[in-house]
Amino acid sequence: MTEEDATKAVAAALAALERDSEAAAGAVREIGDPNQAFQQATELVETLRKLYEASADLRAEQAARIFETERMSLAGLADRIGVSKARAAQLVKTARSVGRPKTSEDEHV
Repeated sequence: MTEEDATKAVAAALAALERDSEAAAGAVREIGDPNQAFQQATELVETLRKLYEASADLRAEQAARIFETERMSLAGLADRIGVSKARAAQLVKTARSVGRPKTSEDEHV
């Protein structure tokens, strides 16, 4: 898959995710029993929380990829991705804690 194809696939998947989330919310609103509706809304929240956490980990992994591939400082990474140096360090640390192999740069974070 080319980068352009991958970018288009991400955009399509995000649009589908948004549509599906809206559809789920609409379906919850159609449930007559408020207790059942609350239970289903809770399921929606839990599913979205899991997706959020996985997405945040993916974002951290990509920040760490930039950091490692371009062999830049944390300040350089922070500037590149538009966050504080402390946040850049958190992202790299998070990426490493979710299973990325340790590198010689681990001592610097």
